[in-house]
Amino acid sequence: MAVIGYTLVSILLILIQTALLPQVSMRPPFDLLVVQVVFTALALPRLQGGAVVLVTGILVDGLSGSPFGFYLTSYFWLFFILQVAIQVLHVYSRILIYLAILAGIVLENLVALLVLSVSGATPPTMVWAVEQGGRQLLWGALLGPLVYVLMALGYRLGGAMARGIICRLEGGKGV
Repeated sequence: MAVIGYTLVSILLILIQTALLPQVSMRPPFDLLVVQVVFTALALPRLQGGAVVLVTGILVDGLSGSPFGFYLTSYFWLFFILQVAIQVLHVYSRILIYLAILAGIVLENLVALLVLSVSGATPPTMVWAVEQGGRQLLWGALLGPLVYVLMALGYRLGGAMARGIICRLEGGKGV
């Protein structure tokens, strides 16, 4: 059940990032799905979280027009690194969450630079990519924790609503 809920949130974030924000003449300041991957890595077990990250990566790769596997690779490695890190560090440390969001943005931009270098991009393109990465990192530092908190509140509210619906469907039995 959690995998379906997390996947639906990923689809909602993909729609917001690709369809809604460009319609209001606003480009997302950074990839909002990085925050979703961080949240998934910290909240779900490995297998369930891996399934959500896999579906999310494939959907974003298919809809973004980027080289296939770009987002899947970025999200998978961020998820994997966080799964290893939470075995050593305190899972819900605010510093870990903050650093994980920033690390996700850096990782995604490093993968983008790797793709550009392999494709034979010219030096001005590489400089532009580094500038964009710095801008995304700045926005991620400012807005990333806020998006994470809003996402946590949304998941908590969604879970309470789902429990209420299930309780009503079962005829008032406790869940």
